[in-house]
Amino acid sequence: MILTETQQKLLSGDLALAATPYALTRQQRSFEVASQRCKSRLADLSKALQAELGRMLTDVVFELDLNLCSGVGLENWLAEPGILLLDAALPLDKERLCYMSIDHQAVHNMADLCLGGQLTDKTQIQEKVEFSSSENRICCRLLQKQVQALMQLLFNQHLPLTAHLYKQKLQLDAFSYLPLKVRLILEKEAVSWFLWLPIELLLQENDELFSADSSQGEALFVDWQQVPVRCTVEMARKQVTVKQLQDWLQGEVLAIELFSSMRFQLGKQVLFHGTVAEEGQVLMFQVTEKQEK
Repeated sequence: MILTETQQKLLSGDLALAATPYALTRQQRSFEVASQRCKSRLADLSKALQAELGRMLTDVVFELDLNLCSGVGLENWLAEPGILLLDAALPLDKERLCYMSIDHQAVHNMADLCLGGQLTDKTQIQEKVEFSSSENRICCRLLQKQVQALMQLLFNQHLPLTAHLYKQKLQLDAFSYLPLKVRLILEKEAVSWFLWLPIELLLQENDELFSADSSQGEALFVDWQQVPVRCTVEMARKQVTVKQLQDWLQGEVLAIELFSSMRFQLGKQVLFHGTVAEEGQVLMFQVTEKQEK
């Protein structure tokens, strides 16, 4: 919304609620586009995942619920003990990984379902500390199946993708991944885990993140170079008495000695030092020394 000079510079509460936020960076705008597309295709994504997992979980009756999360609080959840992380490489133009996180109880439940047994009692699960090799393989297979379903739905590609245990701390770039919560709903229980999908999965070739070339990036950089900033040059500093100030008010002139080296400041930060000279009727500043960092 553009306000004229006669309008107020601050929006009222009603107008502020009605205003549409605009992301400043290309990455943020691309994230918003991917989020909207993901929301619009949640039903298709859910059906694709359910069909693929149905081939993995034979003789198991379940429904699948898929939701896009805000991501708030997931970092704390990931830091808890007993969380298993996995990754799978995606065949995109830009190398990207898809991640899955699943807690210890869900790991044991999925192993029970795949092996055709009954779900382990929760009290017995809490006593277990490490995952077995079978449980690790089942979780890798679980992520592999989901990624294959996504690639088949979004790109019509059926590829033999692989998944691996991810033994590092999950640190994702801001506005680069969409967190999804997957819930496998059984008759009396629900098993859940999280997927982190790179936004490139939901973007198209003509979207801003892909279509931006080097010339556009250079133009954007030049625009930022033209943004004006307020700087100051400190030419002199002098201590004066109250009597001298009173004399000033009466029209007297106070002699001031200019610094031989003057500071050029942006806010409170000194950028460099220099000298001031007069050329015609204009004062000119020349840099003589850069501020060391």
